[in-house]
Amino acid sequence: MTQLDAFQPRARRTDPNTSHAAAASMLEGAASHRAKILAFLREHGGATGDGLDDALGWRHATANRRLPELRELGLVTMTDEMRVTRSGRRARVWRVLDG
Repeated sequence: MTQLDAFQPRARRTDPNTSHAAAASMLEGAASHRAKILAFLREHGGATGDGLDDALGWRHATANRRLPELRELGLVTMTDEMRVTRSGRRARVWRVLDG
């Protein structure tokens, strides 16, 4: 297991078994998304979640679900830099932490 595989399925104890199965089925895909985000940020520098979704060909909000997990692992940080998203709103830029 790598650091990117560290997250457990996200379902409440009280959720039905089908919810637990669905959460478990997402683990491999989520780890893959985290790896792709890190690779992109290392190669291209900072990006917003929206920018990552566009660059990686994902539907809206995929990167925004994974970026907090990468922050929790100590791999990325949100900067003070802001960029305009496709919806015209301003969003913070994320970057890989040095080290």
